[in-house]
Amino acid sequence: MRNWVLPFLSLLFAGVVTLVYVTNEGEAVEVANPMCWASDVWEEWEQMTPGVAAKRIPKGTTVPQTRWVRSFMKESGEQVWHADLKWPTLSADWIQQSWRGGWICGTQASLDLWEDIPGEMALRWREGDFGALLCRTKFGWQLEGDGILVWKDNHASCKAVSESMRTRLFVPEGKNTPSSWWCSRLGEVPFGFSEIDVAVCDADVQLSDWGTRWNGGGRWHVLPEWREDVQRLANEKGWSAHWIGDDVVLNGSSTWDWKVVETERAGCTDSSTWIGSLTQNGVVIWASEGTPTSTMVTDLSMGTTADEEGTLGLVRNHRTRIEMTIKMKEGTVVAEQADGTPVWTIAQGETLLAGGAREVDVYANGKYQAMFCESSGLHLVDVKGREVSGFPIKPSRGTWTAWALVDYDATRNFRYLLASEFSGLVMNFRGEGEVTTGWKHRPDDGIDVSSKICHLRHLRLGSKDYIYVGRANGQVELLNRSGATRATTPVRVNSQKAPLFRKGKDLKGTSVIFIDGAGWVREFTLSEGEEVGLSGITRADRIEQRDVDGDGLEDVVTWFRGERMFWNARNERIE
Repeated sequence: MRNWVLPFLSLLFAGVVTLVYVTNEGEAVEVANPMCWASDVWEEWEQMTPGVAAKRIPKGTTVPQTRWVRSFMKESGEQVWHADLKWPTLSADWIQQSWRGGWICGTQASLDLWEDIPGEMALRWREGDFGALLCRTKFGWQLEGDGILVWKDNHASCKAVSESMRTRLFVPEGKNTPSSWWCSRLGEVPFGFSEIDVAVCDADVQLSDWGTRWNGGGRWHVLPEWREDVQRLANEKGWSAHWIGDDVVLNGSSTWDWKVVETERAGCTDSSTWIGSLTQNGVVIWASEGTPTSTMVTDLSMGTTADEEGTLGLVRNHRTRIEMTIKMKEGTVVAEQADGTPVWTIAQGETLLAGGAREVDVYANGKYQAMFCESSGLHLVDVKGREVSGFPIKPSRGTWTAWALVDYDATRNFRYLLASEFSGLVMNFRGEGEVTTGWKHRPDDGIDVSSKICHLRHLRLGSKDYIYVGRANGQVELLNRSGATRATTPVRVNSQKAPLFRKGKDLKGTSVIFIDGAGWVREFTLSEGEEVGLSGITRADRIEQRDVDGDGLEDVVTWFRGERMFWNARNERIE
């Protein structure tokens, strides 16, 4: 073969490869999901089919045929559209550019706003089987998919609203009543029926936090001292207002009849009735009749302590020698047998603190109780559904913010650690609720005790015990059995969700794993604060630990937008 043939063939092959690459640009790399990367500058995110997108884009723009088209919009009008493939044609004032394997398009001014800085919106986004819509509202966030999820933004709440007023709620009945209405607290209403709420907040006029709202109107309870202010505001805004006792009806009719609502959160639309459920992490799940809420609960970006069935934990029934499942069900805590038959049921007065239900043998006699905690008290319930003597353990002032059950030496000599919102300290109890002698929480200088304690955990490392205390501001304390500081750590841990621990033989070999504010998994050594392991490798909505591959070591399980991944001790994915 002549010497020039091989070089010629090489050049020809390179040209073919280049041609294939160029003609398939946008498909050469894996396409990133923009919902994982978009910033909070965009206040409305939507995932839709190409057919839906074709009806919304400007004339002259052709939608590529991909599974999903995604849009990002601002209230001021800017918008960016994304597709996995290049857009075939665009309107005169639109341009497009490649982005992480896919293509984004819009006006130049809109594209200039695009940044890969995921924040609160990315944290709350969920893929839907038939599309999804996430909106940033005046009072929080709303995600519409199989059901509706509503996050209330406590930092943006209305200071003029009286959260202490909780009276009966009513819905209108009769001729010309609204076909859609919602009963709930401020910030929990789907579909943004909040025009009056916004005006009331801006005017610093006080209504009840709870109310019945419809598009452009509603019924609220008003304290007598605010009645004149409400009437004055209604006159200024041109709202009709009539009074039923201490309730005001704005933009409604005096001829309507009213029916008491039996549930705290309810709604009605043209096609469905809705029930709202408040989860442990403060998210309200709105589900229409016949829509299961269990899958939505597991898919919440803010996480819960219960699994998809609302399970809090397992506790043995010494009578049947079979484990009971402790669950949350419609405002109650229920102990169920394996066939679903309830053993006992008690009313749940308020949201349970993280930690689920734990098994206790308080008298060390082989008879088991279930322990769980509300902010107003730590409960210990026997097999007959009765509180054990000395329970609930209630705070002398304020509320409890976190709790932990500790059995240092596995001798059933239990200690109950409870974090006080009033003092910012950890209290220690035992037996039938007696204060544990010898315990005194003594924070180091520099610890901000005004920052509430969110997480408590007992770590046994080698022969030493450490009580992990995690505060809302990220500060971490490591205490000994008497409440004094055993060790200090430079680590700051995001407190939104409970952390996990990879335990070594000592503090130096132990790390803490948590989800940061942007949804990334972080891992740091407790002794030196060195970033290690899973840190920055994956994002997650919630994390847990279990031995997946049967090697006797706990693996890390991450959940992200409904997808579950397993990671072994070497930080390798387990298929």
